[in-house]
Amino acid sequence: MTDTPVSALSAPSECVHFVDDWDGILNESYGGDSDGVVLDCARRLAADPAGEEAYAWTLGLVMMAAYVGRFSGPGVVEAVLEVLHATDRRLRNLPCAHRTHPYEGDLDDRLDHFVDDLPLLTNGLTEDEDPDWEDDATKEQWLCPRDIAGYARVAVDIIVPGSIGDIPPRLPARDARRAEDLRSIVWDYPTPGLDPGRELSAYALSLSADPTGEHRAGLVVILHAACWYAASGRIRDRRVLDTMIDALEAVPRGLADASCVHGEGEHPEVRKDTAEQATVGIHLLSPGGRGVYRHWQREGLETAPLEAWLCPAFLAEIAREALGHLRTGRERLFGIRHTAHLDEVFVRPGGRLDIDRLTSAVRWRCRDGQAAEDAGLWAARRYAAGPADPRERLVLLLVACWSVTSGEEPPPEAVHRDLRAILATVDTAPLGEPCPHGDAHPWERLAELVRGRHFGFHEDPYGDHLNHLYAPQEYGTPERPFAPGEWSCPGHLAQRVRLALRGIDG
Repeated sequence: MTDTPVSALSAPSECVHFVDDWDGILNESYGGDSDGVVLDCARRLAADPAGEEAYAWTLGLVMMAAYVGRFSGPGVVEAVLEVLHATDRRLRNLPCAHRTHPYEGDLDDRLDHFVDDLPLLTNGLTEDEDPDWEDDATKEQWLCPRDIAGYARVAVDIIVPGSIGDIPPRLPARDARRAEDLRSIVWDYPTPGLDPGRELSAYALSLSADPTGEHRAGLVVILHAACWYAASGRIRDRRVLDTMIDALEAVPRGLADASCVHGEGEHPEVRKDTAEQATVGIHLLSPGGRGVYRHWQREGLETAPLEAWLCPAFLAEIAREALGHLRTGRERLFGIRHTAHLDEVFVRPGGRLDIDRLTSAVRWRCRDGQAAEDAGLWAARRYAAGPADPRERLVLLLVACWSVTSGEEPPPEAVHRDLRAILATVDTAPLGEPCPHGDAHPWERLAELVRGRHFGFHEDPYGDHLNHLYAPQEYGTPERPFAPGEWSCPGHLAQRVRLALRGIDG
C-alpha cells in the first residue's frame, strides 16, 4: 500500500465488472447476493485503501451505503465502516491543489450518474476529449485523494446518519423516503403499500415518547401538516386520531411559558402548502436535515429562517390549531352526528318535505360531503320515526340509500352506526321472490341512462325523479318517468337497501 495520490489511469478500472451490480443494489433491483457484493467491494478497498483503484471501491460503497445501513446482514455494517474509516484516514491529508471537490456538492444530484461516470474516470480521456463526460467537476477532482476521503465520510454518514462531520449537510436517506411518503399522504395519493394511519401514528408516538426532546419541532410540524388529511375521513381508525391528539396535547402545556422574539408575520406560513410543510418537518428531525435547510436559506430558497420553525411560541400555536382540527374531525367521524337542526332545513312550515333541498344535498356531494352524509342520516332517522305519508316514507328510504351509494367511500362511523341499524330493519326477503318488473327497476334504468350520456349537476336524473315522485304537481315530469308502483316495488326497495348496506360495510 502507498500514500501516493490517486491519479487517472489509461486502462479501465476493474470496477467496470461490478458497477451494474452496485447500481442494482442502489435502486433495490439487484436479485443476487447483495451482502456478498458489498463485502467483496469492501475487501478490495481494504486491500489497498490508498491505491490507484481506491476511488472505485469507495464510490461503489457510496452507491451501496443506503442498502448497508438499512438491509444488510450481520457483520456487514461493521466491515464496511472499518474500511471506510481506514480510507478516510489514509487519504484526507494528502496534498491537494483543488478549491472544491465533487463530494462537497449535492450527492442526490450525482448518485444516479455514478453507474455511467465511474467507468469514464479512467478511460484515458480528458473531460474535453470525452463526449460522455457531463459532470461539472474535472476527472482530476474526482480522483483526488481528498475527494475519495470525503466520499468515504459521506458513505459513513449514510450508513450511520449524524455520526461524522466535515461533510456537507445531507438529509439522511431514510428521512428522504419519509418525506416522499408524507407528501404522498397529504396529497391524498399514498405510496402503494403505505398505511397512512400507521405512518402518522408512528410520528405521534415518537412525540409522546419525548415531547420536549430535540425532535419536537419536526414532529409538531409534521403532525400539523397531516392533521387535515387525518381528519378528512380518509382514516377510519379512531385510534389514529386519538394518538395524534394525545401527542399534541402535551406540547402547548410544555411551552406555556415560552417567550418569542419574533414580530408579527415572522413565523412560517403554514397551511399554504402542506406537502412542503411536511418536508420541512422531516428536515427538522436531524442535524443533516437542518443543515440542508440552512443551505436553502442561504440560497434564498426559503423565506422563513430555521429559528422561526423552532420557535416555541410558534410550535405551541400550530399544535393548538392541529388539536382543534383533529378534535373536531374526531367528533364528526366517530362521535354522535346530530341532525335535529336539519328539520328546519328539509321540512317546510306546513310539515311537508322540502324535497329539492334534500335531494340537492346528496346531489352536491362533491362540494360538501358532510352535508350529503347528514342529509342521508336525517332521512333515515325520519323514516325510522314512521311518517304517516307513504310517499314520504318511500322517498326518505330512497334518499337514505342514495346517500350511501353515491359516495366513493363508506360513511364514517358517526353516520353508519345509526344508518346501518335503520336500514337493517327493512325487509330484503323480496329479493328472492318473483317480481313483475324483472330487472327493470327505476334506479337500474336510471343508471343505464346516466352511463349513456353526461349529466350536469342540475340535470342529475336521480334528484329530478325523486322530486317528481314526492311532489308530482310541483316538479315537472322527468325524462323516462316511472309509475309510483315501480318505485315502491318491494324488490326494488330491497335491492336499494342491500346495496346501501354493502356500501356501509365497505
